[in-house]
Amino acid sequence: MNKYAFHLISTTWRKKSSVMFLAIAIILIIFGLHYSKNDMKPFIDRLSPTLIKQALGIDRVNFVAVNSSIYKNKPNGIKIEMPEENKYVISPLKAKASVNLVNVKEVWRTIETDQQLGVPFVNSFDKNLYIPKKRIVHLDLKGAPPLISYFRRFFPFIRNLGATGLLIEYEDMFPFDGVLKNLSAKNSYTKAQIIEILNLAAESHLEVIPLIQTFGHLEFALKLQDFSKLREIPNIPQALCPNRNGTLDFIREMVNQIMALHPNINHLHIGCDEVYQIGECELCRLELRDTLFLRHIYNVSSMILDNYPSLKLIIWDDMLRHIPQEAMLEMNLGKLVEPMVWVYVEDIYRFVQPLVWDKYAATFRTVWAASAFKGAFGEALYVPDAKRHLENNLRWLDLMSRQSGKFKDGFAGLVLTGWQRYDHFAVLCELLPSSTPSLALSLTAVTYGYFNASLKSLFLSGLSCPRESPESNSPFISLDYDQFLWERLGRCMFSGSQVFRLVYKLHSAETETKDYLRQTKEQKGWMTAYHARRNFSSPLRVQEIVSDLPRMYQELLYLVKLSFESMEGIFDNYTIFEWVEQRIYPYILELEQIETKSIAIKSAKVWPVRPLPILPDLKRIVNVSSQINNLWGK
Repeated sequence: MNKYAFHLISTTWRKKSSVMFLAIAIILIIFGLHYSKNDMKPFIDRLSPTLIKQALGIDRVNFVAVNSSIYKNKPNGIKIEMPEENKYVISPLKAKASVNLVNVKEVWRTIETDQQLGVPFVNSFDKNLYIPKKRIVHLDLKGAPPLISYFRRFFPFIRNLGATGLLIEYEDMFPFDGVLKNLSAKNSYTKAQIIEILNLAAESHLEVIPLIQTFGHLEFALKLQDFSKLREIPNIPQALCPNRNGTLDFIREMVNQIMALHPNINHLHIGCDEVYQIGECELCRLELRDTLFLRHIYNVSSMILDNYPSLKLIIWDDMLRHIPQEAMLEMNLGKLVEPMVWVYVEDIYRFVQPLVWDKYAATFRTVWAASAFKGAFGEALYVPDAKRHLENNLRWLDLMSRQSGKFKDGFAGLVLTGWQRYDHFAVLCELLPSSTPSLALSLTAVTYGYFNASLKSLFLSGLSCPRESPESNSPFISLDYDQFLWERLGRCMFSGSQVFRLVYKLHSAETETKDYLRQTKEQKGWMTAYHARRNFSSPLRVQEIVSDLPRMYQELLYLVKLSFESMEGIFDNYTIFEWVEQRIYPYILELEQIETKSIAIKSAKVWPVRPLPILPDLKRIVNVSSQINNLWGK
C-alpha cells in the first residue's frame, strides 16, 4: 500500500502541470455554474428602480393620462390610441405597479430592443417626461401645395397621432384680391377651398394658426413690379424697408385679407425671421439695426392688435437672440408678441444658449418651440433623415422640461415644422407624403414624451403597416441602418405611401445614374469632355461605355410615368411637372447628351494624326492668364 501511494505521488509530481491545469478547469466550471445561477445579479445591482420604470413606461403614467384627458367631454373628439399592452411592457394607462414583480431579464431585453430601434438616448431617467400642451404641425404651402382631397385624409391622421393644431403658411397660395391680387399664384387655392380646409381642420379638432411674413422672406411679393419699391435693397426682393411709405399699408392689407377668412383664430404668426437685409437703404442706414427691427415689430403688432385685440401674435425668435434684454423691455415687446424659438439640429443650446433663455424669460410670459420633421438638412433632399429629426424633437422635449419653469406661463407649445422650400426661389425639398413616416415618428414622440418599443402598435397602425409575424424578433424600425425608414415602412399603406416608395426608387436610379455619369465623364478615358469636343476616341471603347445607357434611360422614363401615377390625387400637375423637372429630367438630359456624343464619335471612319490642333478658345484663356501674370509682375 505504501509502495502504491509512493508510486502515485511520484507520478503526480512528474505530471504536475497537467494536474494543475485539470484543477483550474474544475474550479472554473464550478464558478461558472454558480455564476450562471446568479447571472442577473450584477445587472440588478446596476439597474436602479427609476431605470426599470423608464424601460417599462411606468413613470409616464401621469403625463400620458393628463394628455389623454383633452378628449374628454369633447363632441366628436378623436381619441388617441395608447401603446399596446404585452407581457413585459406595462401600458402607460395602467396604475403604478411594483417593480419587484418585474421579470428583470425581460426588462433588459426591452432595453436592448430599444437600442436596436436606433432611438437616440436623450431623456434622462431622473425626472418626469415633458409633453407639450400644444403640438402643432406646420404646413408650408409655398411649394407643392396638396389638393383638398389629400387634407381629408391627412388631418385625421395627424390628429390620431396627437397633433392639436396646424401652422399654415400660405404665401402665394392664398387667394388675395384687390390691390394684392397679383400676389397669388395662378394655381392658388380659392376662397371656397380655404374655407373647406378650415372646416376639415375643425372636424379633426385642429386649431389653425396662419403664418404671414411681415418683414423678411417676402420674396413672393417684392419680386413683383407692383411692390418692388418697398424693398430694402433695390435688386434683392427678400426684405422690405420698415421706414418706406406704404410698408405698413401693405402689411395691413395682407393681414386684413387673412383675417377675413380666419375670423375665429386665437393666434397669428407674423414671421420676421432671417431679416438679413436691414439698415442698408438710404432711409435706414443711419439707425441701429436692432432699433429698426424692434420698432418695426412694435409698429406691426400694435397695428394688428388695434384692429384685432383678442389675437395673440407670434414671431420667430432668431433676430431677437442677440438683442439686449433692456431694449426689448423698453419696447414693451413682452406685451405684444410671443417668440417661437426655432432650432432644427440636435444641439439646441449651441444656437440658443442658457443666457438667451434667461433673457426671454425676463421679457416674455410664455414662449413657443419649433422643431422639424422635414426641410431642415438640405435644400435639395427628397426624403428626410428620420433619426436626426427624431433626436431634434427629443432634445426639444428635454430642453422644454428644463426651461419651462423659468416662464410665468411655461411653454405655449411645440411646432413641428415641415419646410417645402427654403425660400420662394428655392427648389422643392422633401414632399409631405414622402415625409409622413418621419412626421409620424416625431409626432408620436412629442405626444407621449418618449419613443420606444411600447409604442410599436400605435406607430405601425397609424401608418397602416401590415402586421408582423408573432415569431419575428427583428425591430420594427432600425434608425441606425435605415434612417429614411424605407426598409421597414416600405410596405405601409398610409395616405401618400406611393410617393414614399417612389422616392426610394428614385434614390436607387439616381445613385446608379450618378455613378455612371461620373465614370463616363471623369474616370474612364474615352468619353470625357475632351473626346466629345474633338470627336476623337475609340469606337469600340465608346460602345462598351454606352452599352448600359439604354437600360438606365428607360428606368428614368419609367420613373417619370410613375411620378404622375403616384402623385395624382395629391398634387396638381404644376407641382408634379416641377418635381419631375428638378429630380429626373436633368439625368435624362445628361444621358441623351452622352448618347448623342457617342453616335458622333462612333461615326468617324478615319482620325487625324497627332498632335491635334490647339483649341482656339484655350488660346484666349492662355492669353488672359499671361496678361494677369504680367499685371502681377510674374
